[in-house]
Amino acid sequence: MPKKQRVKGAHYTIDFFGCDPHQLNSLEFWRRELPASAHSARMDILHSYFHRFDPQGITGFLLLSSSHISFHTWPEYNYVACDVFSCSNDEETYRAVLHLKSVITHKRVEMNKIKRGYVVMDFLPSPVYSTGKKHNIRVDKKVAEIDSDFQNIMIVDTVEYGRSMVIDGIVQTSYLDHELYDSALLHKLSKDDARLLILGGGDGYVAQAALAINPHLKITIVDLDPEVIAHARKYLGQKVFDHKNVTLNVGDALTYMRTAIERGDVVFDGIVSDLTDNPIGGGDKKKGMIKFYTEVFDLSSRMLKSGGWISVQAGASKVVRKYVDSAKFLRKLIEERFYDIERRDVMIPSFSEKNAFLYGRKR
Repeated sequence: MPKKQRVKGAHYTIDFFGCDPHQLNSLEFWRRELPASAHSARMDILHSYFHRFDPQGITGFLLLSSSHISFHTWPEYNYVACDVFSCSNDEETYRAVLHLKSVITHKRVEMNKIKRGYVVMDFLPSPVYSTGKKHNIRVDKKVAEIDSDFQNIMIVDTVEYGRSMVIDGIVQTSYLDHELYDSALLHKLSKDDARLLILGGGDGYVAQAALAINPHLKITIVDLDPEVIAHARKYLGQKVFDHKNVTLNVGDALTYMRTAIERGDVVFDGIVSDLTDNPIGGGDKKKGMIKFYTEVFDLSSRMLKSGGWISVQAGASKVVRKYVDSAKFLRKLIEERFYDIERRDVMIPSFSEKNAFLYGRKR
């Protein structure tokens, strides 16, 4: 997890029932005890205001240097609602709550504590699979974060690599070096290619780079997570999804490929597999990944025209023993289905290590 500095506060809501209606309707009581609750917690009062309603009921508010304390009474129902919110430490804030509980006559009380605040990231510990250690990427600002139906997505401004998209704690793309990654995936792209299928690529950068190489290219993007696309639009300024030559499909890659084959949409010049993110552990995870990519490559072979190419992002170039060498077994799967096999290892600075890219062609 990223190192965090939390700007925090505690917000207590306290509901008192079965109260003394005379006490609730006493302006003198509230003008004495509300400041006393702040003083018991060593809170500085900046301003106070109290108002008595006709025929009954009082509301009051203390503006504190650390936030506020407030109340509103309903004498006719023997009920008062109080709020205590402060960025002081929890122990001091709770002293104000305890004071109110001790001086307000009541038969029953309901209290809730709400944690308030936000998190400032100092750095992002990025895994380095060739060493098993982590590289701390300095973070200037966390721009956005969401837990989608599939994964955690963050947009962060990093000191070294600029704005970056991070999924499940792993850097996916960065402003400074995404062109290195995109260029490696598009190593086989030609200006004569007419149609390109990108599996993954929800940040839009690979499609953007492909159009720069071949402006007449027709591109289909298939990405599972609509939030990745939405964040790329909003925070990476990505407009490629609206390009007249780009067709965007939000959904599962395998489902799309099976459906495309059923309808005869199998004339792609190239297929980019931008699906793997990081090396995996052994056991069932490896078996699941092999099964998944076996079908990806089988379907890709059926969707490519003769001589068409496939490009695969295959994970870290080297991994320590606790991880599976995904580039090694992916190459084996490709060799069983394609020819003219090639591997390139490219240093991606924001990944903190070299990344493997595999290529093949359909006979």
